Amino acid sequence: IQLTQALQIKNNKINELEKKLVTLDQERIKHLKDKEKELSNIEKELLNKLTSGENTKEIHKEKEAKQKEMNELQQELSRTSASYNVNRKKQVFNQVNNFLKVKGDFLTLREEAIKKLQNCCNHLESSINKERNTIGSIRDMKTSKFIDKYTREFQSILVKYNDGLLELNKNYYSLKKIVQDNKELEVSLIIENILKLNSFNLDKYKIFKFATNSQEGTRVQLNSNMMAEDIDSLRKNLSELKLELNQEKKELKNLATV
Repeated sequence: IQLTQALQIKNNKINELEKKLVTLDQERIKHLKDKEKELSNIEKELLNKLTSGENTKEIHKEKEAKQKEMNELQQELSRTSASYNVNRKKQVFNQVNNFLKVKGDFLTLREEAIKKLQNCCNHLESSINKERNTIGSIRDMKTSKFIDKYTREFQSILVKYNDGLLELNKNYYSLKKIVQDNKELEVSLIIENILKLNSFNLDKYKIFKFATNSQEGTRVQLNSNMMAEDIDSLRKNLSELKLELNQEKKELKNLATV
């Protein structure tokens, strides 16, 4: 855990430095463009002087100097713009990777939740089976008690593992924002399409959307069949989300190498 936290801190620092680079490039580009405009105006003035008859050696010399300065400035502007775009692209991919990591972590937790739900269901079945030979009224009372106990446990697992939605949603909006902020980059549109950012639906990650027998807030008794139905539904949903994530990673990996 400490190593993971240390790596996260390191990555956060790298991301912050990259953001600063983008800001510095942006400021430098603005400065260069202002200077370019200024030089352009000077060149126009010199040209006007030449066309109006002031065809002197000094004006020619100054014009050549300004042209040289303009060429150097445009080269620097080109280099800075290239650096700016590279760093912006890197920022976008950093946020993409954050989103994919959070999504992957979310699915890992969902898998963990399903295992715990299955254990809960198994314990309920096992407990009830042990009481099969007990006298009817006592058996019914004990069965009801077991169902109450494991229904509460089942519900609490579902509630606990539904909390990961907040982090996923937060990272989605962070990614959406940075893609929008850099929409003129070619990769932004491709990323938007691969991750379907405009049609992102949090519902397909909501645990109670699939655990319909155990809808949030209800405390009805759940027998093992009802639990099994919810578990199967969650497994199917998890499988679909895993396939989706793997496909997204594959397409984005290809994109990153372009």
